[in-house]
Amino acid sequence: MSNRAVEQQNFDAKDPFAGLALVTKPVPKAEPGHVVVRITLRPVNPTDLLSIRSNTLRIPGSEGFGIVHEVGEGVTTVAKGQRVVPFLERLKGEGSWQQYVSPKQEFVWPVPDSISDVAAAQFIVNPWTVYGMLTDLKVPKGEYVLQTAAGSVLGRQLIQLAKHWGIKTINIVRRAEQKEELKALGADEVISTDEEEDVTTRVKEITGGKLAYAAVDAVAGTFTKQVAASVRDGGQVFIYGVLGGYDAIVGVGDLFRGVHVAAWSLFNGLTERFGAYIDEVSKLMEAKIIVPIAGETYDLADFQLAIKKSTEVARGGKVILTG
Repeated sequence: MSNRAVEQQNFDAKDPFAGLALVTKPVPKAEPGHVVVRITLRPVNPTDLLSIRSNTLRIPGSEGFGIVHEVGEGVTTVAKGQRVVPFLERLKGEGSWQQYVSPKQEFVWPVPDSISDVAAAQFIVNPWTVYGMLTDLKVPKGEYVLQTAAGSVLGRQLIQLAKHWGIKTINIVRRAEQKEELKALGADEVISTDEEEDVTTRVKEITGGKLAYAAVDAVAGTFTKQVAASVRDGGQVFIYGVLGGYDAIVGVGDLFRGVHVAAWSLFNGLTERFGAYIDEVSKLMEAKIIVPIAGETYDLADFQLAIKKSTEVARGGKVILTG
């Protein structure tokens, strides 16, 4: 029995994905208090590609779903054959793009029957980020939150949760054909940049001049300037992605208005919020309020094709690595 894994064997900043290779590792033993999980499904998340580009993990992969293969002495929370989500100790460089992992039992979550395998594989990164950002922004019911990259899987989940909480959404997309699709999902307003709509002007029209209460931005770069200009005096902008570059441009006038722009990362303060994320997000997923969307699947050996597909525009749902 072998453990296939995608490993970063060498690194070239000009082509970081070229250094990845499929390797065979030993299957970990079930040490006392640990659970050996056979991972079967893993999404390809933007944070995974970012870790590859920055050479921060030997084995990529931020989340996944699997079956308990073996339990160590003293394990009482799960049993062999049980469906689980392992919370990986990413600081050790071991991600989910491998077949077997062995976390401590307190970092293995039993998946309820009401949540499918493919939804459980996406339990952490997007749903926890959406829940965390909206919780931290404290947007009152009836007020607007503005988001960029609204057509993404995460953006759709933010629409779902905001609607459930009574928060209105203004959603920025690149393609006009996404407008009706997002409105059917529950989006209140959708602004398309390919129709050359001026974002700040439209936000003023939508909000009657009040501007958005707060915003979340997955783009950064020069686009953050438009986002900050579309937020009320004293409002908050969370940057959680770098689709437009690793810098963020903000107008000085918006800083004088008290607009606060900050980075938001799921992994900052995760230890303190770990239990709340599990409890609250699992309820939302069981109730089908947050519904992860899966797209095409690829065998672990075809990770390069999966990476390429995950970067395509209009790819559908989240690309999943199987096997």
